[in-house]
Amino acid sequence: MRLSVFSPEYSTQLFIDLSKLYQNYFSPEQLTTASLQALIEDQQSQLFVTLFNARHLGALRAHTTGQEATLSLLCVRDLTRRRGIAKNLLKEVEKRLKNKNIAVVKMRLNEFSEQEKKGVTVFMQACGYSLANALFSKNL
Repeated sequence: MRLSVFSPEYSTQLFIDLSKLYQNYFSPEQLTTASLQALIEDQQSQLFVTLFNARHLGALRAHTTGQEATLSLLCVRDLTRRRGIAKNLLKEVEKRLKNKNIAVVKMRLNEFSEQEKKGVTVFMQACGYSLANALFSKNL
């Protein structure tokens, strides 16, 4: 499966796909076109998406401060999970962050639901992250 990872620009399909991706993250009131557009255009962070066959299958937001990046909103469509999409997305985002001289990447475990925490922990540790005090971290 050949996946593309990039920072998205406005498109109708993007908003449809982001609504599906984040339906378990955000309330329906937060999944409006205006809210999703604000997420894409946020100047404090950068949203990355994974595209395959003209569909956005995964997304991840990165906020950088100095030489540190904090990841959030990691999500892959339920139908396409366990196929390496999140791993590829995370790897590509890490590569881009490293090219921007980011030295440390972090992500909070508490942003995930209780039923997802165990799977996320296994996934993040398999991707080279360590977990301490509900915070994943990795040196790039």
